[in-house]
Amino acid sequence: MLKNFINFINNNFLLLSYIIVIICFIPLFYFSTKFIINVWAYSDALINYSQGFVRRGFLGEIILYIHKLTDTNLSIIHAYIFIIFSSINITLYFLILKKIANSRFIFFFLLFNPLLLFFPLNDTGGYLRKEIILLTLMLFHCYLCSSFHNSKTNLRTYLILLNIVVIPGIIINTLMHDIQLFLIPFHLFLSLNVINSNFNFFDVKDYFNKRYLSLSLYIFTILPLIFFIYYPTELKKIELIAKDIWLIDPDVSWWPMYHTTNTFIDAAINNSQFMFSADDFGTYNHLINYLLLLIISLGSIYLIFNKILKNNIKIYNHYFIFLSVFPIFFLFFIGKDWGRWLNLITWTCLLFYLQFNISITKSYYSLFKNKIANIFSIIACCYFLFFITVPHCCKGQTIFGGFSENINLVYNIIFNNSKHINNTFKGI
Repeated sequence: MLKNFINFINNNFLLLSYIIVIICFIPLFYFSTKFIINVWAYSDALINYSQGFVRRGFLGEIILYIHKLTDTNLSIIHAYIFIIFSSINITLYFLILKKIANSRFIFFFLLFNPLLLFFPLNDTGGYLRKEIILLTLMLFHCYLCSSFHNSKTNLRTYLILLNIVVIPGIIINTLMHDIQLFLIPFHLFLSLNVINSNFNFFDVKDYFNKRYLSLSLYIFTILPLIFFIYYPTELKKIELIAKDIWLIDPDVSWWPMYHTTNTFIDAAINNSQFMFSADDFGTYNHLINYLLLLIISLGSIYLIFNKILKNNIKIYNHYFIFLSVFPIFFLFFIGKDWGRWLNLITWTCLLFYLQFNISITKSYYSLFKNKIANIFSIIACCYFLFFITVPHCCKGQTIFGGFSENINLVYNIIFNNSKHINNTFKGI
């Protein structure tokens, strides 16, 4: 009987893992329909075009349209939009990640990593953020490239989907949130990698090869930036938008809307001064914590895929990875939400590696030659997965707690009383 059970687990490993992940997200999905989990993200999502063109107005326009059509509460519409996109992300991630399922250790590390899919579960302040929608496009593009590299999709099909889904998706996402601009290099270099495997990074002529003219539509992805420059978000517009929204939902916060009137330069000056200064206790623990998480993020992914791919990844792809990630680092100077930027960096690096034709015929439990180092790495990974939290923002946040803390939270909500809901969710 035990043997049959083990066989059942092995034969249905991916499906069972998928179900476990969905079960983990269900409490968050459920509570998001009952409470405003993240007031800041909710308010930011309701910025719209009722007073003319403004930054980040596209999603709000969609939510208001659905509200007028169905008379559904704005918060409910907002919650279900993110439930849908989060579910799509989980599904796409599994479709991409199944190629490494033979290595249970690596699979679980990438699945439950608090810097990746489980980031919003470890810190609910990271949930309902628009980058969840941006991530959907990143996952889809990675899956498309992976299909190409695995000979499941030809170049013609890739280019069609690139031009009718990916590039229009980039433009739409930028209208939802301008951080999409910092992710354009990721998409561009994925495409370059598909177009020609013989691409020479240092040969200028390769950039003008007729095969690369098919990527010319990428130029349209900067159109929203031109609109942002020539049609800056005026304070009067935001005030009028806020007044209209308050008539529908008075719980909407003013400050997320107000911050859209800041330029990148203004945001960089204010937020840099805040984040690079000492905390209330005169320490710089937040800088140490985020730097440590960055090292873990990039270091672990490099060790894993250096082991799997070895010499199968061409040298120019290392430049592509660097150029894809580099623009995101500017966000550390523009915004205080350093955990969210770490999340984007980790996704960018990981998905770039996962596009390749990866074939794992054995389980990799050893990343190092030394046995003691391997044992330590496994223990460290388990601790990282279940007891480390990636704070989505700011100073004074602990990195200790992790998924175990959230299990305790859900237990208290279900079996004790509802005050935990108000204190933990609505108070955020």
